Amino acid sequence: MPIVNLNDQAELDRYEAFVEKAPYTSVTQSVNWGKVKNNWTPLYVYLEDGGAITAAMSILMTKDPNGDTFAYCSKGPVADPTDVALIQKLVAEAKPALIEHNVFLLRMDPEVLYSDELNQEFEQAGFVLRNRQFTGDHDTIQPRYNIVLDVAGKDIDGVMATMTGKTRTKIRHGIKAGVTVESGDSIDLVPDFFDCYKIMSEIHGITYRPQAYFERIAEAFGGTGHLKIFIAKYDGEVQASALALTFGDKTWHVFGGSKRIQNSLMVPYVLQYDMIKWATEQGVARYDMGGVWAEDNSDGLYRFKHPFAPDRGVLEYLGEIDYVLNQEAYDKFTK
Repeated sequence: MPIVNLNDQAELDRYEAFVEKAPYTSVTQSVNWGKVKNNWTPLYVYLEDGGAITAAMSILMTKDPNGDTFAYCSKGPVADPTDVALIQKLVAEAKPALIEHNVFLLRMDPEVLYSDELNQEFEQAGFVLRNRQFTGDHDTIQPRYNIVLDVAGKDIDGVMATMTGKTRTKIRHGIKAGVTVESGDSIDLVPDFFDCYKIMSEIHGITYRPQAYFERIAEAFGGTGHLKIFIAKYDGEVQASALALTFGDKTWHVFGGSKRIQNSLMVPYVLQYDMIKWATEQGVARYDMGGVWAEDNSDGLYRFKHPFAPDRGVLEYLGEIDYVLNQEAYDKFTK
């Protein structure tokens, strides 16, 4: 059957085994991500050939403010994102279940680079694309512009060599100044992580997730080798924190925060150093620093992140690929 039976642990394990090792995967396609987003309803769809899974789509469903059901395939599907016909087959397998759940929209946002040709191919196949027509910071669920370091086959010194000289100096200065980083995957690290995350959010006037959300991440991914929480300290006092996940060929800096720290300590640089070091130890190909909102120094995130990968440039992803099942509800949702 192309839909995983949520009550059959063997089916779930088989599906997860494929998703964990497949090309084009993402941690948000893991069954464990559904445990984190426990107020969403999961739907796991796959294709197979000769009894082997060949492509997969992890979908989470929730009600939008209008009471209609929204389905999200975060950073997915787990399939070649340039193979539009293959993605159409996955959507076709999911469609009966989507209709059964009264879904008005299935949204996908695979990590595939933007091109006019691919954009047009998806549109000709009947999908609605959301990318360059939107210019606001949060017009799409995931940032379309990301800084991603190439760490394939490198140790931490090899990655350091690709950074700007100033960035290397700041990292070394922070370490020499006495900034230390504790890391692990225990739920016991969540309170210190959350304290920094909450303070940073309040300083910048942005919304933030509750502590229970990060406790669920620790419960879902702790002990799997996929999670590490980083706590930066100076003189025994917590200064900043970060949470990273490794899955497939990528380590991803997902969340972070800091208190009103001394800029001279270079704490954020030391945190990044430790996360990048973990990525190289995992043998992954990419270290994803997350999104930026512009491709120049007008954006503070760009100013901080780009010097870690000055020759890599900003990656522009294709954006959101919408499959609309109810046009009226979709129009209300997107207006």
